[in-house]
Amino acid sequence: MEQAGQDAAASVNVKGIRDPDWKPYSAMLKGALRFEEKHALAPGAELKFILEPRRADADMHGIALRLESDEAGMAIPLAERNIFSLPAGQGPLYEKAELTVNRKAGSVRWIPYVRSAATSDTLRRLGDLRLACEVHWAIDKETLPFAMRTAMGALGGPCNFVSQKGTYSFTEARRITAATISYNGKSAPVPFSGTSFTPPLREQDWSDDSVLELTFDND
Repeated sequence: MEQAGQDAAASVNVKGIRDPDWKPYSAMLKGALRFEEKHALAPGAELKFILEPRRADADMHGIALRLESDEAGMAIPLAERNIFSLPAGQGPLYEKAELTVNRKAGSVRWIPYVRSAATSDTLRRLGDLRLACEVHWAIDKETLPFAMRTAMGALGGPCNFVSQKGTYSFTEARRITAATISYNGKSAPVPFSGTSFTPPLREQDWSDDSVLELTFDND
């Protein structure tokens, strides 16, 4: 009974928001499929997602996340920092379902969270980042306008841009003051600006086991 009450409260919290933020469940499953196809990039990692603020004034406390269709609905547990696992194999009742969060549309970002065991907030494995990008692109290309999707695909997609002008950046919660990549005695700086950094995803001379070290502003 207690769990049913919690589910009902979560449903009310989500549905009470006009124009809530959401993602098509089918698109998120495409990301999960891409994760399995490219799992060799980060064989020790599991696929999770994290909800992050898109705007500085977005309140990330008390978020409720649900999977909803016309026929069924279920609450999705959120761990610390609003990290969650995507429920799979939910059957035909959820074929046209949506993941809905009780925040206004455009206020949160739905980011793949791929972390191998030896990583941390300051140490990242390049293969993890490559796989996170693949998952993100598999999801977003399902919802992008046709012209933009076609243009991005023609360039190889954001994780493998054929043009040096194309880049894919990751955003952090804190301002970055330094970023480097190292592997087997070789190291190099990683471009960064503000709270984002741009790892060398397409440069195959950097192994998947290369480690990126981020330094953050303590203020």
